[in-house]
Amino acid sequence: MKQILLYTFISFIAVHFSASAQKTVINKITDDVISVSPGKRQLHSLGWPNGIINSVAVKTNDGIVLIDTQNSPANAKLIKNTVIDYFSDSTFTYIINTHGHSAHSGGNCIFDQNRIVAHTNSADEIKNYDDLFLGQTVEYLRKKIYYNSNVLDTITNEGSVSDSINDAIDMYKFYEADLINNYRVRYPDLTFDEEMTLTPGNKTIELSYMGKGHGNADILVYIKEDKTLCTGNLFHLGSYQAEEMPSFYFHRTNDIDHWIETLSRFLENHDNVDYVISTHGKKPFKRENIVFINEYCKAVRNAVQQAKSEGTSIETIQDTEYFDELFNKYSNVVRTNSTVKEMHARNISIIWRNIE
Repeated sequence: MKQILLYTFISFIAVHFSASAQKTVINKITDDVISVSPGKRQLHSLGWPNGIINSVAVKTNDGIVLIDTQNSPANAKLIKNTVIDYFSDSTFTYIINTHGHSAHSGGNCIFDQNRIVAHTNSADEIKNYDDLFLGQTVEYLRKKIYYNSNVLDTITNEGSVSDSINDAIDMYKFYEADLINNYRVRYPDLTFDEEMTLTPGNKTIELSYMGKGHGNADILVYIKEDKTLCTGNLFHLGSYQAEEMPSFYFHRTNDIDHWIETLSRFLENHDNVDYVISTHGKKPFKRENIVFINEYCKAVRNAVQQAKSEGTSIETIQDTEYFDELFNKYSNVVRTNSTVKEMHARNISIIWRNIE
């Protein structure tokens, strides 16, 4: 029994020591806005490694606003400490979740004294993660660590396979430590349906619900004075080969009309958008990227409606050549490579299923 307790204590200390020692990646957007993510080996979502997770921190006269809290308390602590050091300020005014998926809300509990702001639907999304996470046990996670460590011992050459296994081991160790620390998911305590404006200090932060698509609670977060838009996982902005494409999901309701309505209203009211930051993007984009996405959504919606009414096959409009005029018009922001074509065909299938 003493050996088990000793092992637990050592494991807990070792994991949290490595977490605190891990470097973070900071990208300065404006004087008051930064995006910050943990070092690559710390970037793990529940069940699979992820290459990058950006949180966005905004300095205001009243304190700091943080957008997205990473996928676990361990990663959230890294981000929180980095932001405090960078801005020399330990006061947080609002914590915003762009939606309820684990990579955006998993670290909410680290900010237990702060208001968590999100869309009304985010509570159900977070609960799904809560149920899954709390279903794990320390014993189960240790078996995973032991198994993957044995597999790693059989690999003689370093490379993508060994990196992936090391990532998995790190992930299980992090969640083991979080469970030992009695981790519990924290839900939002300030929610809205369509729009909300926050005014911390000298900043105006506008929140807009996009409608169902990537998830059920996705929002746009616009920092007016810094001309910066945070989009969560709504768009694949720089995260894959397929840049500037919408992030629709097969097995969810996809309310493309709501997307179009929200994006059109946003673009109509905001001529100045200098930076667009996605949670899994490598670099900020510009307003023209959002303009393309809005036009793309309109074109896809109209093409599907017309094809269904005229009896045109789905395969016809899954070909990007059917949208040549649109893609040629925005060739400066999107490339019709093989990955974009594949994503386009998938988008057509998804919207086809959702439009009567």
